[in-house]
Amino acid sequence: TDKERKLRREMLTMRTTICMAGLMASLVNASTTIAVLEFGRKGSVHRTTSNSRRTSVAGVQSLWRAMSNEGPQHAGMTVVPDLFQKPKHSIVVGIPGVNLDSLPTLSKLIMNEGSNVIGHMNVVGTKSGALCAKTGNSLSATTETMVERVKSQMLSNKLSSVYIETEVGEVALTDAKVKELIKFFENYAGESSVVVYLVVDKEESLTHRNLMSRRLEDADGDGDEEDGNDDDGNCEGVVGYINENGECYRPFENIFEIQYFNVVLGTSLGLVLLVFYALWLTVNMPLMPDTLLFGESVKVLGD
Repeated sequence: TDKERKLRREMLTMRTTICMAGLMASLVNASTTIAVLEFGRKGSVHRTTSNSRRTSVAGVQSLWRAMSNEGPQHAGMTVVPDLFQKPKHSIVVGIPGVNLDSLPTLSKLIMNEGSNVIGHMNVVGTKSGALCAKTGNSLSATTETMVERVKSQMLSNKLSSVYIETEVGEVALTDAKVKELIKFFENYAGESSVVVYLVVDKEESLTHRNLMSRRLEDADGDGDEEDGNDDDGNCEGVVGYINENGECYRPFENIFEIQYFNVVLGTSLGLVLLVFYALWLTVNMPLMPDTLLFGESVKVLGD
């Protein structure tokens, strides 16, 4: 009938759309990388021993709160603030939808650590706009006005952000402006500390990911042969394996879990010993004539 034909056409269209969406999702992988940079006097932020860069928007916000002593930070992150030294200024610079292959200066900041780059964090999806909005004091800028906007935001004493709206065909200009921005931060910091959160949305094609994987395999091949480690025994930088449900199973505890267990165990044993010691002192309390306890015991004996 006509209704059945129409229903079949709609189902076929829906299946085609789902297949195309899955194909596009497999060809392009969008993620957000946050590079933490420090200029001037070093020591406000530190790189941890964590190998997993993956975090969330809430995790990045917890780092920002911890930098200003406004709340605790999520555990297991790659960058932590110093307990005593705080930066003079902090700013978030968001750059959406860029191809790192065409931006050598920005690619060096996003991919490598060292010099002014303290560490990196990765968030799934394109979150540069959301992270900039979370600061509460955010400005939008074009590629040409990004340096001037950043300079104006540096006058604020609180965490602020600049969201740069890049356009197609401005790749060379964007990379040049990033280089100019780095020089500005170096001159502005002087003897004080300035922390910059460079938030970049990057879309990596399947070909680019395969090329990077081959480069990493070639670079780590010698170390893998010496150590005898297999990639199947490592999930997200943690020793373990993927079970049948697709979840990472870790048969061993990490250093945080070991430390937490030791602290709880030591505290519990100390409290139990303290309670038993107090009971022992009470039971073995000496009965002296000038104590209330002695008077009550005499009354009981007299009755």
